[in-house]
Amino acid sequence: MNLRTDNGKCVLLLGALFLAVAFVLAMIFLPWWSKMQFYDAAASQSVDHIERYQRLLDSRPLLEKRLKALRQDLRKRNYFIAAANPELAAAELQNRVKKIITGAGGKLISTQKLDADKDGDTQEIEIKVRMKGDVEALAKVLHELEGQLPIIMVQNISIRSRRTVKGRRQNRVEGYELDVSFGLVGYLPGGGK
Repeated sequence: MNLRTDNGKCVLLLGALFLAVAFVLAMIFLPWWSKMQFYDAAASQSVDHIERYQRLLDSRPLLEKRLKALRQDLRKRNYFIAAANPELAAAELQNRVKKIITGAGGKLISTQKLDADKDGDTQEIEIKVRMKGDVEALAKVLHELEGQLPIIMVQNISIRSRRTVKGRRQNRVEGYELDVSFGLVGYLPGGGK
């Protein structure tokens, strides 16, 4: 009987020792395995990013070619002011607005070139315009300015009305005259890379 209890104790001790060794190995192996999985996933993600960036780099010549064709197309369509420098572009813009205002029945009071920023491939040309006229003249001017090429944008418009009286007591005609100031912005193409 003694032998049986000793065998049972021995089996029990071996089982406990086996469990202790398995527990210690699990405590060491599981964090290591977890870290390895994390690093494998990070490496896989980095490889995907590198492959994606490489595809983008490989497509760069094609994209540059398409961008160059787009710039040439924009120039052909006259979206930009055709002038050699910003001063000539501003003068062209001033002449254009003068023709449009007088053609619409308004009166041009002043135009002034404003300093503008160079933005990448294009340079902004901005002038400030002051005119007088009635509502119909203003509507015609705005329609003509924004409806033609090269593209010009009207911004910061300020309109003040003034009552006018023409003639003497018997032939008096009353009306309203608008005093309008606004900015015009057009674009001059850049170097055309």
